[in-house]
Amino acid sequence: MHSDAAPSLIVLGVVLIVLGYIEPGLTPLIMIGLSMIAVGLLAYWDEGSLEQVIAHLASAAWDNVAALVESAGLVNKGVYLPSSISNGEVSVLIPSAPIDKVGKLSVVGKPLAIYGPGLRGLLLSSPGSRAVAICRDAGALTSDLTVSLSNCIVNQLSLAKSIDVAESGGEVAVRLSGLRPIDLYGDSIIRVALGSTLASIVASVAAEVINKPIMIKEESTSGRSLLVRLGVINNA
Repeated sequence: MHSDAAPSLIVLGVVLIVLGYIEPGLTPLIMIGLSMIAVGLLAYWDEGSLEQVIAHLASAAWDNVAALVESAGLVNKGVYLPSSISNGEVSVLIPSAPIDKVGKLSVVGKPLAIYGPGLRGLLLSSPGSRAVAICRDAGALTSDLTVSLSNCIVNQLSLAKSIDVAESGGEVAVRLSGLRPIDLYGDSIIRVALGSTLASIVASVAAEVINKPIMIKEESTSGRSLLVRLGVINNA
């Protein structure tokens, strides 16, 4: 059920109950109102708690990824790579040191990768990897970044109500409004490398559409809005 439906049903139910009490001839509205409130509460409970349960269950896997990243000593911002560079799937490269360009990528045996002379890092799948696969299969990705982000995140995944994109030089600013909260790994160390779940999806879609490596420069939230600033990295 749509995220706005639950509170709407509850409010309408209350209105019907009040009308049923005020007008004796409309007494049956009381039962209808109570039913609508019950449905609204169930919809609201199911929508929020189900997402939280799924996120909580998924956090165990991300705890393992975080442990791998930390044990490898690779606590750096990841670089999102398009499928054309990373063997068919949008992936995130966690480099051994901060980088501003990506050399010829060579997969040693995932998750190990060489991305330049003597440079090694981890090549991982991310929430954005799966999101891009879903949206690509649904035909939601085009050559236009704004259209692709809107098709994928708003229409296909229903994670936001609207998206605004501003491109300037080698930077892209993406603002998502009316967010549907989703957080797979909380404030664990993996967040430093991947960014938030939604930022990961934004960066992955951008990398695939622009067909260049992308880094999340910064992100900030305000209410139910998220601003993600991306940097486009040139291939060496």
